[in-house]
Amino acid sequence: MWFIYVILGSLFSSAYYFGNQVAKIKPHIFMFYRGIVPAVAMFPLVLWVEPVANWQFYVFCTLQGCVISFIDYRNFRAMRVWGAEAVSALHPLSIGVVFLLWLLIKPYILLNYMDNLWKFSGILLALTGVIYATFSFGKARNSRKLLYYMVPYFFGAATVDVINKVCMSYAGASQLKAASIFYIMITGLVVAVVNFTIFKNKTNKINELFNKNNLKYSPIILLLIGFMTCKNFAMFNVSNPAFVMATLYIYILWIMLVGQIKQIRQKLGSYRHIEYKKAFILLFSAIVLVLLEN
Repeated sequence: MWFIYVILGSLFSSAYYFGNQVAKIKPHIFMFYRGIVPAVAMFPLVLWVEPVANWQFYVFCTLQGCVISFIDYRNFRAMRVWGAEAVSALHPLSIGVVFLLWLLIKPYILLNYMDNLWKFSGILLALTGVIYATFSFGKARNSRKLLYYMVPYFFGAATVDVINKVCMSYAGASQLKAASIFYIMITGLVVAVVNFTIFKNKTNKINELFNKNNLKYSPIILLLIGFMTCKNFAMFNVSNPAFVMATLYIYILWIMLVGQIKQIRQKLGSYRHIEYKKAFILLFSAIVLVLLEN
């Protein structure tokens, strides 16, 4: 049932990205809220669950917060320059990296694939279909400058998904809820500390963090908590994190659909019409992945 969490997560993700594009906040300020709001929201909940026993879990959560601080800042800065549609269309280039990284960590999975070459071929074709469809959606608007800017993001995002899967792997089924709560709280706290430190060293204007114009956008982060919760549960129930990453990209369809509605209303004319053939390829590839994984 991991794909149900993916569908819910894609809805949270698209709303979160749109909210970030609407909020005219400096990247490090937004990232501070992106960290502190989940940390504060999860803190009361950790008092009601049993901590994860493995100390490695907390090490990876801390490391994850550092990696997220880097890739989210780069991602959201790009969105403010090139827009959510153009940037999100490049995200799936990380899928192949995630798939290969996880096979390096868990080589026995590759041996299982070799026992069923038809299934393995189907998985590769489905992953390729997702990458092709989502990348070509924004191809006309993507610039070489944007592509170069996002290269570090591709590898960072792949690392995030691998660490996410590793963290959830330390929890048993009975501890999954606790693992998700601790994961969100710890990574959020690290992100908040990192971005607070960077902002303080760059500007030393701490009062800007608590400007009322920034505070009013903090509820946007609640969408992120929903996304992370869904993604954590999906990661726990899937064999390769690349499958979650690939199927989550249906959020691009939600972004483009909303953009088309806004264009029709003449409120935002920069969005292109949905290319239905590519939308079909994306959905079909995602469905194939779900069927092959279950």
